[in-house]
Parts: sequence; C-alpha cells; structure tokens
Amino acid sequence: MIRLRVSGRRSGAWLVAAGAVGLVAAVMTVRAAAPPDAAGRIVVAREPLAAGLVLDAETAAAVLETRAAPAELALRGVFADPAQAVGRRVAAPVGPGEPLSEASLGGAPGGGPAPLAIGERAVAVPLSAAGGSAAGLSGGARVDVVASTGEGLTGTTTLVVADAEVLAVAAAAAGGGLESSGEALLRVSSRQALRITAALNFAREVRLLVRPADELGPPQGPREVAAP
Repeated sequence: MIRLRVSGRRSGAWLVAAGAVGLVAAVMTVRAAAPPDAAGRIVVAREPLAAGLVLDAETAAAVLETRAAPAELALRGVFADPAQAVGRRVAAPVGPGEPLSEASLGGAPGGGPAPLAIGERAVAVPLSAAGGSAAGLSGGARVDVVASTGEGLTGTTTLVVADAEVLAVAAAAAGGGLESSGEALLRVSSRQALRITAALNFAREVRLLVRPADELGPPQGPREVAAP
C-alpha cells in the first residue's frame, strides 16, 4: 500500500508539472501570434531610394509605407509617419524594407546640404575672396560671385553667379601661408561652374558677397558696373 501511494503522488506531481509547462507554452504561443503593439509604427522604403531623391508628397506616398513594430523597439530618429519625410531629400541610399531615419535624410531639416542633383556642380572658391565676411561663412549660406577685370578707367566688375549655396567651408591648414586661405565649396549649375572657373583663372579679382539668409533669387541692381 505504501508503494502505491508514493507512486500516485509522483504521478500527480508529474501531471501538475506537465500542465504548468503546457500553460507556459500556450501563453508564449499566444504572445508570438499576437500582432505588435499598434502604437509602434515605423516608415520603411517600398523600393530602393537613391541619394538625391526629393520626397515630395506624391513620391513619399509611392515609395514609403508604414509597418507595425513592437513599441519597445522604437528607435530615436526613425520616422513613424511618411508625412515627416515630405519635402526632404534622400542623403544616403535606402534599400527596400529599410527604416527611414533622420540619418538617411542627412540629419534634421536644415542641418546639412542636400547632395548634388543632376546638372549641378561643386566649385571651390578661395576664402580670401570673401574678405572679412569669411569669418561668418558656413554651410547653407548664400553668396553672389562677382569678378573684376581691367585696370583703371577701363575696369569693370560683373556679377558672375547670383545666389549660390555654400556647401562647406574648409579652413586653411596650419602653416599654409598666404597662398592657402581655405576654400568655400559652392553649389552651382554646370554652366555657372564654367563661369566661376573662368573668372578665377582670368579675372583680376573674384569676390564672394554674402547674402542675407532670407534673400533669394537674383539681386536687385545692375549685373555689371564700370569703374568710376
């Protein structure tokens, strides 16, 4: 009789343990089958996004989509709504299914220049051309490029390019001397790039005139001024 009771207790314990294991497995299965928390959403690319692509409202609707994701996996800088990307330009290639983030769009709006578009060129102009204004020159600034030719009464100063965007400013290396004053890298069209290059090679002097941040388009006034 004693042996039978012990055996019965052991059988009962095993049944309880098996039931507990089955309950845990069922809970884990239900959790795995349950959809992610609806509060967690991320924006991903439907197709490859090339650097330089402008995400206007129509393009964003066509190439972006939102997917559910566990709320606890939310990452800083990852978009949750395609509307957040409208008006931005892709700075680094994004593959299909990859999340769209501030990093792939070059950082926060206004935080950095957009990549060169087709037909655009980057041209370096010595910072000496900016004179004292070079101290406050930085990426995103707008400048006019003017060139002076001739001497004395035959000299003229001409507007070469208006409203060029400064992509970056590289300071002169230590010990570079007067010939190395640093450079301002400008975004211009291919035609404007030829005009600036010609001015740097053949004009007596080239100047960068810094513009106010909210002044866009061609400057008011003459495009060429003769020596007084």
